[in-house]
Amino acid sequence: MRYLFELSKEHPTLPADEILSCLSGENINYQILISKEDILLIESNSDIETINHLTNRLSFTFFIDEFMFSSGNSVKDVKETASKNPLNKTGSIAIKYKNRSNNINSQPIVKTLAEVYTKNRKVILENPDIEIRGLITDSKLYVGLKISEIDRSQFEDRKVQHRPFFSPISLHPKVARALVNLTSIKRNQVLLDPFCGTGGILLEAGLMGIRIIGSDVEEKMIEGCKKTLDYYKIKNTLLYCSDIGEIQNYIDNVDAIATDLPYGKSTTTKGEKMDQLYERAFESMSNVLKKDGKAVIGLSNRDLIHLGKKYFKLEEQYDFKIHRSLTRHFVVFRK
Repeated sequence: MRYLFELSKEHPTLPADEILSCLSGENINYQILISKEDILLIESNSDIETINHLTNRLSFTFFIDEFMFSSGNSVKDVKETASKNPLNKTGSIAIKYKNRSNNINSQPIVKTLAEVYTKNRKVILENPDIEIRGLITDSKLYVGLKISEIDRSQFEDRKVQHRPFFSPISLHPKVARALVNLTSIKRNQVLLDPFCGTGGILLEAGLMGIRIIGSDVEEKMIEGCKKTLDYYKIKNTLLYCSDIGEIQNYIDNVDAIATDLPYGKSTTTKGEKMDQLYERAFESMSNVLKKDGKAVIGLSNRDLIHLGKKYFKLEEQYDFKIHRSLTRHFVVFRK
């Protein structure tokens, strides 16, 4: 079966890579058919229920659809292709769409889809039995049957100002969720954040059923992190107040690491130079990560990536603008 993922386009490659990492984490075999900034199309033997499990993991995807067809954007192409792809399911129907193109008039396309698929059917816009989704891009129309919609409002609800412990430099929850997903970690495996701060990464991992370990050099951060995790009723947690160089005294052989290393300006490094702290961090993380495990790490400066390459194999790098004056560099390493 073919599955269509409608991507958020908040980064050129991260949304698709997040999906592929989650597929690995859910032990789903797949073949990539199309990967573009707007969509990811895969073929998989997994059933819809299995694919639907990704809904509870993804943060940079809008919809998951059962793929029907793609066509050109002309009315002729849409009508011809849609007519060759009849809808065999019964029930009420709605046709919804997203226009990603500034050059294409969506109305003739949607009208044509309606002419083909709503004939002799009851049309209900809210909660229909069947929702046909059209995604319009500059060059193509992609059409699928909606499987699920990712609830992205949850990430806004969990922004740091809504938590019991506050720090203005915390990652947005959808970014923290993506870092966890990029590790390809499986449910019930163990994820470590050795610079856990307010606990944003640990929170997202815990909500996905992942066992979590956090450490931080500041006691107040550990106390605040515990308040956050308790507030969201996250269990299976271990928290340590520890310098990064001492974490192997408490932790061994974790399945994955996701962390955002200190920026330097707004965070305490206790007077230590950033490159020295980062090198100690990479060495310690390599000591506690299992063989072939992934470490997904946020850096303030891409020039510091070379320090990680002493201890890990570099797999991917994502430059991500957090806000106008700050770009973070998220790097995927493998041991």
